[in-house]
Amino acid sequence: MVVGASRGIGQQYATDLAKAGANLVLTGRGADVVTVANAIQHGGSSVLAVQCDIREPAPFVDAALSAYGAIDGLVVNAGIVRDSSFAKMSVGEWSEVIDVHLGGSFACAKAVWPVMSEQKRGSIVLTTSGAGLHGAFGQANYAAAKSGMIGLMKTLAIEGAKLGIRANAIAPMALTEMTDGVFTDRMKDKLRADQISRYLIDLLDPASNTTGKIVECGGGWGAQLRWQRAAGGEPCAAAFDDAFDLPASTADSLGAALGDPRTMYRMA
Repeated sequence: MVVGASRGIGQQYATDLAKAGANLVLTGRGADVVTVANAIQHGGSSVLAVQCDIREPAPFVDAALSAYGAIDGLVVNAGIVRDSSFAKMSVGEWSEVIDVHLGGSFACAKAVWPVMSEQKRGSIVLTTSGAGLHGAFGQANYAAAKSGMIGLMKTLAIEGAKLGIRANAIAPMALTEMTDGVFTDRMKDKLRADQISRYLIDLLDPASNTTGKIVECGGGWGAQLRWQRAAGGEPCAAAFDDAFDLPASTADSLGAALGDPRTMYRMA
């Protein structure tokens, strides 16, 4: 299932997943998603289009189960922007973006969770962004939502491990309607939507064991991201030097504070 498949990266995902042999359910709020589905169907692939809001996923979950009897993959790609400097941002602009991105991701994952749990298999891919990783001027709402999705994804990966459910996040960099106004000409030329799908398909592959990871990709390049922590010290937080460790859980954070042994690394 591709949530937010009407245009841009979501449409590209749908096209490339169909070429890879997937049976698809595509969602969008408008009639454009039907047009996308019809084009894919004319190519011989099995695809359904469901018009609904990301925050109300029941219709597309029902459609998937009725047509295919299973849900093997969920890609949450839908979203909006309401850009404004923090000083000028309204409560409504903040709440709407948080609700659509983070609330919508929660709603979609929640809707497929019992299905995937019963199947004992499934892959969930949420969409984060560079703004969620690093912040961005004029996007406090969007950055907070996208950062929150990383915490949601990592928790889903932890809780899904015993159920056969994997969860990951992808941070794509590609020209879309949302990025057209901020990309330079060089970015527009080099960062195309058709260069992203290979990384998504890898994350959805039933043979993959990857879970709890963030994959940043664009321009035919991709990399996993991870947390890195300095050696630490007292009485103030130590800055980074050549010694670091790689915390992977809250237990790792608690252990460092308690003085437990840590596996330290050094920069080459």
